[in-house]
Amino acid sequence: MSRRAFFFRAAGVFAAMLFFVSCGPRKIGYGMVVWSDNEAVRQTGSVIPVYGASRLKQTYTAPNPTPESSRAVAEIPQWRLQFFTDEGDARSFAEGFAEVRDLYATSNRNALPVREKPDRLSRQVYRLRLNETMKILALSTTMTNENGLQGYWYTVLTEEGVTGFCFNYYLTLFNAKTGEVLSRPQDSSRESIERILSASWRPLFFREMKNSGRIDLNRFRSSCGLFFDEEPQQMRIELPESSTVVPFIQIRKVSGDLYIAEGSDVEIRLRQGGAEMALTYTRGTRRRTESFIDFPEDPEEMITAERERRKSAFEGFIKQGATLSSQSYGEIRISPQREFVWTGFSRLVPDVIPYGVQSTGALDFSVFMSKETAENWTGVVTFRFAGTSPRAVDFFYRLTAQGMQLVHIPPENIEDNVVRRPPRSPLVMVFTPL
Repeated sequence: MSRRAFFFRAAGVFAAMLFFVSCGPRKIGYGMVVWSDNEAVRQTGSVIPVYGASRLKQTYTAPNPTPESSRAVAEIPQWRLQFFTDEGDARSFAEGFAEVRDLYATSNRNALPVREKPDRLSRQVYRLRLNETMKILALSTTMTNENGLQGYWYTVLTEEGVTGFCFNYYLTLFNAKTGEVLSRPQDSSRESIERILSASWRPLFFREMKNSGRIDLNRFRSSCGLFFDEEPQQMRIELPESSTVVPFIQIRKVSGDLYIAEGSDVEIRLRQGGAEMALTYTRGTRRRTESFIDFPEDPEEMITAERERRKSAFEGFIKQGATLSSQSYGEIRISPQREFVWTGFSRLVPDVIPYGVQSTGALDFSVFMSKETAENWTGVVTFRFAGTSPRAVDFFYRLTAQGMQLVHIPPENIEDNVVRRPPRSPLVMVFTPL
């Protein structure tokens, strides 16, 4: 090979290498790893280059140090890094972070709040599960008194990427590198009593309704719950069917998870790390036990959402028209206020519509369908007929190309405001929109 040919070949290889390098990923900055998901691959507290950021995915792109991976870069959730445009700033931050780099804590209470500010009255941004681990970002050196409890506020990062402040009274602080436990929560009845008096106690069915998405507005009300008043000192047990006021002197721990309200016959048992309560009291002449949960969510927000759901269901119900007509089962005229006039329904009396009701009333969409009944129907509509003996009659409904189909639901098929099973011999009524 001539020198000239060798020169041009070498120049070509050099140009290709230069092109490859110049077209490789370019740094947009540097990130300090706040909480690594794999210490063997990428250590907490280390500074790494950042090549890109995705607003949609909420991730950063960084070098992939995993040898067996075919990808040169990896995506890291943004909450796991502290981003800097300047490498010097990143390394300076890492030096200050070194004192808490290996520090973590676990929650010794279920539903322990992480707050927006280091104040017990500040907004809750997260609730820790029992034994949930969090990363310590900063340790306060100022002891504070939070409603009689002495402790410090830690700046923490949760497993779901939420940053906030957590009072250390119920935390176990430890060094993940050495395994050394640095502090443990205090164990006394004082904080448990304070929790009883300050938690947001709601009936157990609040959680059940929230989890199922079936909010019964007749029962799910902001006024329901267990409330403690200071002046006069009393507890109010507010349930959908009853209201009981019990004056007491003080809450006192008896043993284990059992507490009593002195000056009354009320007994309280805490469960699930203090997140649940069984309250035994006298109502009338009988002893009763009611279960309550610490429910920090605002009931009014869920009530508003349920009202919006019912509004949307009504709008869908009259989408084809506000007047529905059937040769066999009469005519239904519906107003924007969800009121109806149903004439010519004599064939449905008394098997579907009872004697003695008027032809007017109001529509309601408060009944839910179970999974077994939801496959074939759009929803459940309740016709609340006016009259000397007002009656509510429930129907499955379904919108078709031919119009509206209604099927009567016998009352015995509905339990706890949910249709548990379809009727055995359904009568399908077809109404044509006018």
